[in-house]
Amino acid sequence: MVATISSPVDADLLRLRNEFVTMPGLCLTVPQTARLISVREPKASALLDALVVDGLLVRSGGGVYRRTRFG
Repeated sequence: MVATISSPVDADLLRLRNEFVTMPGLCLTVPQTARLISVREPKASALLDALVVDGLLVRSGGGVYRRTRFG
């Protein structure tokens, strides 16, 4: 049997993902996200960008993140 080590799960990322999944109409900016989940803005930005890469969110030209139609 081979043991593999996976990267740690980011609890903040899971919480943010859950917020968008449970509230499909949620739209947030980076500062709003930082306040919502109590992190600094650079971390909030990285988390939102990770959810964009995952296909759950899209970012508008105005810097607002929302769920994709299919996310």
